[in-house]
Amino acid sequence: MTVVIVLITTNRSASGDLSCSFTVNDLGQPQPLYLYNDDYLKPTGNTGIIKLNTGDQVVIACPGRMILHQNLNAVVDLATATCVNNDLVSGAGWLHSDGAFTELTCSGLLNSEAVLTTDRCYNNNYVIRVGFTVAGVFYPLYWSCFDQKRLEVLYVWYEQNPQNALPQTGVKRPDFSAGNFYDGVDVNKMYTQNQQKVTIANILGSDMASKYINTQFISRGHLAAATDFIYANGQRASYYFINVAPQWQSFNSGNWNLLERNLRTRIGEAGYNTIIYTGTFGTTQLRDENDKLVDIYLYTDANNNPQIPVPLYYYKVVYDASRRLGTAFVGINNPYYSETEMKVLAFCTDRCRNNSAFNWLRWQPDRIEIGYSFCCTIDDFRKTVPHLPDFPVDDLLT
Repeated sequence: MTVVIVLITTNRSASGDLSCSFTVNDLGQPQPLYLYNDDYLKPTGNTGIIKLNTGDQVVIACPGRMILHQNLNAVVDLATATCVNNDLVSGAGWLHSDGAFTELTCSGLLNSEAVLTTDRCYNNNYVIRVGFTVAGVFYPLYWSCFDQKRLEVLYVWYEQNPQNALPQTGVKRPDFSAGNFYDGVDVNKMYTQNQQKVTIANILGSDMASKYINTQFISRGHLAAATDFIYANGQRASYYFINVAPQWQSFNSGNWNLLERNLRTRIGEAGYNTIIYTGTFGTTQLRDENDKLVDIYLYTDANNNPQIPVPLYYYKVVYDASRRLGTAFVGINNPYYSETEMKVLAFCTDRCRNNSAFNWLRWQPDRIEIGYSFCCTIDDFRKTVPHLPDFPVDDLLT
């Protein structure tokens, strides 16, 4: 993967006028990373428009690659650009004349990194961080709490703010990567429909595969959605299997997708600054040829240990620390349960149904085939799902 990296420092003009402006969809490809005040550059509010003052300096980096521009004067992988006006920047020594900021690219895609840390998360599992390294400094995008014994992503977490409301569009999807975390396991193969039929047949009986894997099938379910990240670089960095769990496709494209989209819009409109903890809990079950409910996994190791469980629940816990507000949104990942079974599995008092404060949420929570869904207070959620770190919550985030 290739990325251009842009560090920005501030040198405000005396008038304070915003003199450079462009949208996230104006940016060139392969795209730079943009860093501002030691963080990723963000658009203004929820507009999708990036604004810079005359004199603002942008450090552009292409680690392992070269910076490209039609006005290039020198072969460099690190340089400083200064906002002039409109889309124009100057670059002393490396640009021979003012040029368009949006035409800055790298000679190829940069590689994001998924790095095992010494930090611990739920049940003493290790945290994996995902992001990019610029000039020896790591800039994270999200973190994953990963159970390496079960090959199970418990949850990932990341910031979601108004600036994320309008992510870049038209980004080409990369292949999913196992990184260094699925040793000897062909994870991609586990998600093919042919292999799913073999797996289901082995677990439930030879005649059961076509019953469950047909127009329904299990997809690679993002926890942090690609479009939860503003720029192409971040979106491509979401394609690690430590950000994925098995998810029935009808749920993936149904209520889970609606929740992702509605949350981005709502956070942008309400001005919330949140951390999202999005994860999985429990193991879904299907009935075998003897009508017995059996846990479903995508893989079994050489010692007959089941791995890559198909989750029973998916959740997004959205928390605004400055307001001490938070809500847990939960969906049941199984289109084959009955309505009675779904109601038993809904483990909290639902705070979204018939609540006008959640009119922005356009999911259809009673539709089993696209993901029976509900939402909880954080305290109620914690009684069943013990994953989350401690943080104070006074009320629902609506």
